[in-house]
Amino acid sequence: MTPESTTTTAPAAEGMVAFTPFFKAFCNETRAGIIEQLFGGERCVCEIVASLDASQPLISHHLAVLRQTGFVTQRSEGTRVYYSLDWTAFFDRLDAFLDLIDRRRTEGAAETPGPTCSADASAR
Repeated sequence: MTPESTTTTAPAAEGMVAFTPFFKAFCNETRAGIIEQLFGGERCVCEIVASLDASQPLISHHLAVLRQTGFVTQRSEGTRVYYSLDWTAFFDRLDAFLDLIDRRRTEGAAETPGPTCSADASAR
């Protein structure tokens, strides 16, 4: 496997913070536009630049952020670089997030209520 095609699995750390990079990918208009372009399949960076009417350095920056999430991959062919979505990595992370939410929801329902806030107690 080449470094460009290597994907990471779901975050090892427990908790919501581990999923910050995953959600960060969607929290920017340019990155959302890039992802939208990649829904149609593999795209050359020049196609993405033209479709989003943005500068090549800006698109490259956002593509780097998306590659760090692990669900956007790249491959080179001559002087061109092509990007695509790694659906397996995307769904692995999404499933891990949903599992975390389900576990926390279940654990929260089983817990007993915590102590009341001292401000609440003094208001009585």
